[in-house]
Amino acid sequence: MLTEEPIRDPLTGGQPRLSVQAHSLAARRGLRIMLVGRRATGDSLAAIVAARMADAGSSKEAGQEVAPHPPFELIALTNQKMALQEIRMQPPKVVMVELEDKPESRRRFCDMVRYRLPTAVIFAVSMAPPQSTFHFDGTLKLPLRGDEVWAALQSVQEEVGDYVLQRGPIHLNVATRSVVSLNGQRHMTPKQCALLQFLMLRANQVASRREIMESIWETNYLEDTRTLDVHIRWLRECIEPDPSTPVYLLTERGKGYYLNVPM
Repeated sequence: MLTEEPIRDPLTGGQPRLSVQAHSLAARRGLRIMLVGRRATGDSLAAIVAARMADAGSSKEAGQEVAPHPPFELIALTNQKMALQEIRMQPPKVVMVELEDKPESRRRFCDMVRYRLPTAVIFAVSMAPPQSTFHFDGTLKLPLRGDEVWAALQSVQEEVGDYVLQRGPIHLNVATRSVVSLNGQRHMTPKQCALLQFLMLRANQVASRREIMESIWETNYLEDTRTLDVHIRWLRECIEPDPSTPVYLLTERGKGYYLNVPM
């Protein structure tokens, strides 16, 4: 069963949020989708989702074979500030951004989302192909059509990665920029989080200083790498039981750094 839960904006008295949820434990572990756009677009998307779920339920009751689809939660917001707050608290795996009326503001919003959620799939929602320097992962044309929306969601279901990485005793939540280790839980800056994510994805492989600087700081200037040294020290304070005698984040003399963890 689906429910719609309008929540009023405490600042404007309006209703910038529409929540449509599949009521099951699996839904809370499924595909979380956020739409940022006009109220009418949110209503349209909610109707598409509700109709699809109803059709699937009717077909199943009739004993017909139904194509599998992911459990999901849909959140529609009209306010970008509220959307960023929601992203911080409960990060979506798919973000749909309507570009009509305010394309430049939406582009800046997309830049912030990409920075905070580097693995999220971001769709443009517009009447015409987006004219933007931002690289969208796909486009949904207005007015929204059910078959196109569902095809887009199914296409990304297997491509969207989780926001939580685990390597040995280290658990990193990229969305909330928090790490849990034997040293407890710590919150990190964006660069610290990006650096730890980079090293965790290459666990037990030495990454040169050049590779790290080019990937995290987007520079090949190596005359002064004190910034990297400082960030390595900060990461050790986050994850090492004794930062002065590291056992996880190690230095390979003359080569670079690596994360030493059991796989």
